[in-house]
Amino acid sequence: MAVRVLVVGAGIAGLSAALRLRQLGGSPTLVEAAPGPRGGGYMIDFFGPGIDAADRLGLRPALERIHAPIERLVFVDGSGRSRVAVGYPALRRRLFGGRHHNFLRGDLEAELYAAARDAGVQLSHGRKVTGVRPAAAAGDPVVVRYADGAEEEWDVVLGADGIHSRVRDGVLEPDEWSTRDLGHAVWTWIVDRSLPGVRREDFVTLTAPGRMVAVYPVDERRTAAFFVHRSPDGGGEPGADLPATLHRRFGDLGWLVPELLTTFPSAVDRYTDRTVQVRSRVWHRGRVALLGDACWCVSLLAGQGASLALAGGAAVAEELATVSAPADVPAALDRARDRLGPVVARLADAGARTASWFAPEERWRMAVRDASLRASAWPVVGPVLGRRLGFIRPAA
Repeated sequence: MAVRVLVVGAGIAGLSAALRLRQLGGSPTLVEAAPGPRGGGYMIDFFGPGIDAADRLGLRPALERIHAPIERLVFVDGSGRSRVAVGYPALRRRLFGGRHHNFLRGDLEAELYAAARDAGVQLSHGRKVTGVRPAAAAGDPVVVRYADGAEEEWDVVLGADGIHSRVRDGVLEPDEWSTRDLGHAVWTWIVDRSLPGVRREDFVTLTAPGRMVAVYPVDERRTAAFFVHRSPDGGGEPGADLPATLHRRFGDLGWLVPELLTTFPSAVDRYTDRTVQVRSRVWHRGRVALLGDACWCVSLLAGQGASLALAGGAAVAEELATVSAPADVPAALDRARDRLGPVVARLADAGARTASWFAPEERWRMAVRDASLRASAWPVVGPVLGRRLGFIRPAA
């Protein structure tokens, strides 16, 4: 490759871009503000465009290895009694055409990190980027500033530094991008033990108006907890008094909720945030590009954020691998947007459209959702729903 590339952010998008660049002959450098690789996270559904990208990255065996073998999706009432139970293998086969995995988000990052390291990507943790200055002229470098005062010059900078991107702040005007809060707060953490009454093979969910609590065993000794609250008025922001907020919002629920709440203060792998979308009209300025949540965060309500991050990182890398000089970079980045733009728009719109069904406040919506879930495993209805929702793609 004829250009020197700096990738900012070691999440799924940044790692996939760096790995693919290395596979195609580049020598990218990846910098991350965190002191080391992250772990844990929440259980994600992985399907859609990321499956094809995983094949090109050589990661399909890794996806199979970290896939959680869930047998049933079980919805319980406040006493823990089953209300709806759906066989997961049939749902996976009929709704997703078998092209579906579920695993901890952190496990995917760990596999990407190991693959990038083994491929020879230069990885540097504890380096916080505080600003980026795009090239003033075609032959000028992009200047990157770090928190320690150091500056570096690069041909290309890829900002994959998340929803609160510093790269984006340095290159886009306020009217060139926007955020949209979809009205939910999310808390997740890992419990270092199994829980009574939760089978190793079950994904169990309690729903109440405007709230959802789910648990799923990660392995024989760990259980993941996932709490969602429909709260347009706020909540879930990092730095808030989290234990008190959780008790205030969920303390009246039964089942395993009281026990789960007692485990939160001491949990190590904790994540909390709002369900926020980021939509950018401008994806790159010259040779500084944004990818992943910094540019197209569709939110977890869309269901394919990690898949899109993997696909997006790989696509940007593949277009950059075709350039023969820095002057060719903007056109390559335009081609990447042409590849990704339609699916980004579709997923973002779907996430916003279905937000009211994720943790519905109305009981009639809960009943409709439960009926739809039962029907999704039927031989005829399942494939139709899959194509309607974009889970199953028609044959080429």
